[in-house]
Amino acid sequence: MKHSRILVAAFAVLFCACRTQEKKDASSGSGPALNLEPAQPPREWTRAFQKAAVLVADEIFIEGPSDLIDHVVLVADPDTNEYTTKTVTQGLLQELVAKPNSHVELGAQLDAWKLAAFRRITVLQRPGEVCVTVRASGEAYFAPADGSGEKRENQLVFQGLHGK
Repeated sequence: MKHSRILVAAFAVLFCACRTQEKKDASSGSGPALNLEPAQPPREWTRAFQKAAVLVADEIFIEGPSDLIDHVVLVADPDTNEYTTKTVTQGLLQELVAKPNSHVELGAQLDAWKLAAFRRITVLQRPGEVCVTVRASGEAYFAPADGSGEKRENQLVFQGLHGK
């Protein structure tokens, strides 16, 4: 009986010693470490799409950096369009494609811009520092809410630089 108490005490001391060593290893960086560095401040987003406007075209393609997804909303409706999202070599690709004979425009928003397309809206979120680019093709029409700068072309391209 006396030997069993000594044996239990020895195991308890050994267990505590091991736990103490694990804590020392974790705090010294040899084990999994907790990153306590402050997060990077958010990058300044482009102001190019902050004034209300409407963009209408057959197809609209939006490309931008990793925080693009925080600024774009696609309106998916299973009755009138098909929504897909997938990872491709260029980044995260989202698409809205009009169903045949739906006769309803596809809807999206980029910051204060309202977007409407009759065939397809594509959003490509890319890694790294890239400009925000919006390409509208097929009878493209752009109208700022303040009435200035209305444009009609077969293709329109808009670009927003970070912080500008």
